[in-house]
Amino acid sequence: MDNRSPKDGFRGLLDRAEEDGWIASYRWVVAETFGLLKIRLGGPCKEGFSRTQKRGTDGNWYALEVEAHYGTSVGVDLELLMPRPILDNPEWIMRRMGMTRVASPRAIIEEWSSREAAYRALTASNINLKVSQFRRTAPGTLTMYTPTGDQAVQVRNAWAEKWVLSLGWRSLT
Repeated sequence: MDNRSPKDGFRGLLDRAEEDGWIASYRWVVAETFGLLKIRLGGPCKEGFSRTQKRGTDGNWYALEVEAHYGTSVGVDLELLMPRPILDNPEWIMRRMGMTRVASPRAIIEEWSSREAAYRALTASNINLKVSQFRRTAPGTLTMYTPTGDQAVQVRNAWAEKWVLSLGWRSLT
């Protein structure tokens, strides 16, 4: 896989998510500019879908849109591992994620991506919630603790070179 393009690197994760009933479908959209990407996506994300986009090191914009099955909710996040000041800021890592800085930048980005995908899977229940409220309660499970109750989200991650893709899934029933 080209280090700059995530499109082919995550086919296995996405196909497996379809087979397992996590998602009904997915589509990639690639464009040279963000404006063109928005046009190609055809407007805002529809209900029952989740979308993520990121600019690659090749200058292209990559968007992934996934569709949830009826009775489920799905969230998706795409991140690119590259030098970022936040990865060397232990106060930010502790405040935003409850993690110590002893984790590698790769582990921090993966955890961040997991929480973003889980957060998006809680839409429209995520009003006034923060990714720092998630706690890892089991391998592949993040739980959001709130005064009104707990909401668990299953999460899967995959790496393709410097890209990480996270899918969050939960049942609405």
